[in-house]
This record gives sequence, C-alpha cells and structure tokens, in this order.
Amino acid sequence: MIEIIVIEEILIANGLTVLMMWFLLLCRRKNRESLHEEDKLYDGMAIVNLAGALSETIAFLVDGNQFTGCRQINYISNSICFIGTVSIGLLWCLYVELRIYRNYKRIFKKIRVVMFPWIVEVIMVLCNLPGTGIMFKISKENVYQRTAGSLVGYISLILYFAYSIYLVYHSKKQGVNVNFFPVIYFVGPCFAGVLIQFLFYGITSSWVLVAIALIFVQMQTYAENLYMDELSGLYNRRYLNAVLSERKFTKCKSLYGIMMDVNAFKYINDNFGHSMGDKAICTLGNILFRSIPAAGMAIRYAGDEFIVLLSGVEEESVLATMKEIHNNLSRFNESGIEPFTLSVSMGYAEFGSEDDAEVFLMHMDEKMYEEKRKYHLLKKSDN
Repeated sequence: MIEIIVIEEILIANGLTVLMMWFLLLCRRKNRESLHEEDKLYDGMAIVNLAGALSETIAFLVDGNQFTGCRQINYISNSICFIGTVSIGLLWCLYVELRIYRNYKRIFKKIRVVMFPWIVEVIMVLCNLPGTGIMFKISKENVYQRTAGSLVGYISLILYFAYSIYLVYHSKKQGVNVNFFPVIYFVGPCFAGVLIQFLFYGITSSWVLVAIALIFVQMQTYAENLYMDELSGLYNRRYLNAVLSERKFTKCKSLYGIMMDVNAFKYINDNFGHSMGDKAICTLGNILFRSIPAAGMAIRYAGDEFIVLLSGVEEESVLATMKEIHNNLSRFNESGIEPFTLSVSMGYAEFGSEDDAEVFLMHMDEKMYEEKRKYHLLKKSDN
C-alpha cells in the first residue's frame, strides 16, 4: 500500500469540496418553493460531505504533529470521517427509495435493515475512540494507521451502493420508475473515490468525487422535475400517464387506483386566501405520503384532485388505504394546526385486463363523483 501524503493536494481537493457543497446548498435553497423530505435527505448528504472534507483536512494537518490535544483531535476527526462515509451511503439509499416510491411506510418498513450497517459502523467507531484499534490506531507519535476493522466501512458503503442500484432496476420492472433514476451518476464517481482512497492512503479523492456525484444527481433531478409536482411533493399527471402507458410491460398482478377530490376547496381559497389553498395541497400531499402502504404511489392529478396507485394488492388493501387516509385527515383536523380543515371524496377502480388508461381513469372518476354527490347532499341536509 502506497502512503504518500501531499498536503497541498488535500487542501485543494477538500477545499474545492467545501466550496462546491456550500454553493450547491445555497442554490438549492434559493431555487425551491417548498422543502420536502427527499430535499432534507439530499441536503443531509451535502452537509455530511462538507463535514467529512473538513474533518479529513484537519486529520491530515494534525497527523504526526505534537501539541496539546492533537492526538485527541486526530482520533475525533478520523472518527467523523468514518461515520460520515457510511452516513453518505445510508442517506443515499433513503433518498433513492423516497425519490422513486414517494412513500414513507415503505421506508419505515425497511429502516431497521437499511440502518444496520450504519449502526455497526457507528458502534465500532465509538469503541475505537478509547484506543482499542478496532478501526484505526494512532501511535504515541500521533501517526494515524488503518487497521483491519476499517474494511467494515468500505463493505457497508458497497452494500449501500448495490442496494440503491437494485432499487432502481427493480422499480423499473414494477413499472414504478418510468425514468431511470440517475443512480449510476452517483454510485460511479463515489465508488471510484472510495476505491482510490482505500488503495492509496494520502491521496484524497472520496469527498470531492461525492461532491461531483451530488452535482450530477442535482442536474439530472432538474430534468426529472418534469414529472414532479413541486407544491405537493408528489408525482404529477405526466408521470401518471407514463406509468399507465407502461402497464402492459410490467409484472404486477393487479393495479388499483383511488381518485380523490378535496371537499370545499373553493371555500378554503375564498375564505383563507390562495396561499392557504396552496398550504392545503401541500398538507394533503404530506398526509398521502404517510397514509399509503408500501405498494402505493401518490400523484397530484390536477388542481385539488389526487390519485393513489396500488400495485399487486387485493381489494381489502385498497379499502384499508382509504380508511387510513380518512383517519389521518381526521387527526389533522382535530389538531387545529391550520385554520382550515380537510376532507376528500374518494372512489376506486381496478385496472382490468381489457382496460386502457382512459377507461381506468373514467371508472375511478365515476366512483369518486358518486361520493362527491353524497357529500353535497349531506351538506344540504345539514343546512
């Protein structure tokens, strides 16, 4: 293993990383209308990458020096680097999962398994701090040296990268991911950076290549925003059309759709203003995120109309999902967080073997308006 440390190269590479991540975060903050969960995960990766670059720079600067507290600084800065590296992998997988499926329940269902490599790494790093040498050791002369345990971090990162690739290609087969998410744009540079760092200690490349990968993903995401509804954080009608047109090529055994329309949405706009109407759309988007099962996908169809697609499920799951949506809407209304209340009229239909997208949407629409008429009749009787 070659151990050549060129401090100027480290300062330039990591300084460039800090500059890129700061500029990226600044641009993202200026150019978005609202903050969604996948935005937080992406920003989290940028912040971790920035912190990792700074910590690595500090580690190299203090390595081999002798002054009060320098050995402790060496331990802490290298520990942050190890945790930061595997944290990038964890956040990336969660980001890919949420970006493709836009479904909280799917993430919560898998979170323990997905977090396991990260938890192992953190425990090992914490156990290493007293000087056990599990992950790395620092001599009395304050010289850093990796030990066999450091391989755990690299293996964990590779597992995260492999899992993210699986998510993308599996979702393509399911007909969920119509556009290939730019997973290779991220995994490729990151893997190259980690490999170089592993083979050639002292040649820093991982943080700057992660920065470049994040910029690649951001550029591709701007192009894919064609399929996103910025206000609600859900997919839009264009994406729905693309998914339904790919229906015959997917392996899903069943496909159900739930169409819903916000009751008295005009009342919200007229009485609380259009900004509150936008807040209502955003709120409903968040409620749908938390209401649909792992097999579901939520879409803002038009205006105050939404559609939930459920693939590979039975009719009981559709009814349970509708009940969950109603229950979560009731909890929101009872909380009194906003001045408005929300309720929806829903109707569902199955995508039959002889149906096309137009027939499928028409059936959902008819069922929904049956419920809408009942809602208006009930309102009239109450008055």
